[in-house]
Amino acid sequence: MYYPRRARKRGIEGEVLVRFTLSVEAKISDVEILSSSSEVLSRGALQTIKNIDYKLPKPKQKITFNVPISYKLY
Repeated sequence: MYYPRRARKRGIEGEVLVRFTLSVEAKISDVEILSSSSEVLSRGALQTIKNIDYKLPKPKQKITFNVPISYKLY
């Protein structure tokens, strides 16, 4: 998961709900932010989804996911 440096430095935590479609070739498309507590975290969530393109298992049919991504500092 990509946690933006700017968010870490400022102590920004929160959750981003992302929707994306996974094709039968494991290509991610139609990525959109459904809700977010921070614009900086939204950009981090988009980068996280971009980083997993072609790395998920190939489904038998196209699937749309709604995925919550939580950002917490420890």
